[in-house]
Formats: sequence, structure tokens, C-alpha cells
Amino acid sequence: MFRRKSGFTLVEIMVVISIVALLVSVAIVEGVKFRKLANEANCTANLKAIAGGFEVYSARHGGAYALAAEPNLQFLIDDNCLFQDLVSMSQVGNFRYAVNSVEPAGYNIRGLAINPALADHNYEISTGGILKRSDTSVSSDLDFKNF
Repeated sequence: MFRRKSGFTLVEIMVVISIVALLVSVAIVEGVKFRKLANEANCTANLKAIAGGFEVYSARHGGAYALAAEPNLQFLIDDNCLFQDLVSMSQVGNFRYAVNSVEPAGYNIRGLAINPALADHNYEISTGGILKRSDTSVSSDLDFKNF
């Protein structure tokens, strides 16, 4: 009588393709979220390394965090307190690093997100390694809070 062909029907193939498409879309969304978290973790690690360099410098120089006339972080490299790849970093990855103040009494450095689509927060570290965070949506006034 009727002979049945082996194989998949068009409906079965379309169901499988739609399930695969759904799984891929979920994976892409999660991947973007994890990329943001990785970018922010890299920024905080760089800021903590710079703060560690300041603390080493301070311990070697009687509690002073910097020379009064230093406009950048080169003095940390010269004193072997910090590796150069962290200092020559006006921009690393998705963050731009800005030295707000370096004085004998303390320091203040910011990591600002260049592209808010790749990072949700800006970061700031100051004397004593105090790390603060602000939302990139309020980057105009940079309202930093401890976290």
C-alpha cells in the first residue's frame, strides 16, 4: 500500500532550529553579562595594583605617598613599586584611567568606562585602598559610593 519514507518532516526541522536559536540567544545574552563583569574585575584589579604600588612607595619613604611635584605615576616605576604596563595605561581594555591627585598625604585614581555597553560601573580608588563604584549612567557627576 503506502510506503513511508524515512527522514525528518519540515515541521520537525523547524522546531529543532527554533530551539537551537533560542539556546544561542540565551548564551549570547549571558556572554555579554559575563564580559561586563570580567571588564570590571580587570579594572578593579588594576586599581588595586596601583594602590599597592602607592602603599609600597609609602612604606619605603616614611609614610609619604608621592613627591609633591609628580604629575603621573612614573615615580612608582622608578622606585620598583609598580610594573610599567600598569602605568602606561591611559587606556586599558574598556577603561580609561585618570590620576586625580597624587600628594604626599594621599592619592586618588579613577577607572572610567569608555563604552558603557561593555561596563556598568566606573571605579575609584583612594588612599588606604578604599575602592568606590558609581553607575555609568550618572557619569556626569560621578557619584562614587563604597561597595
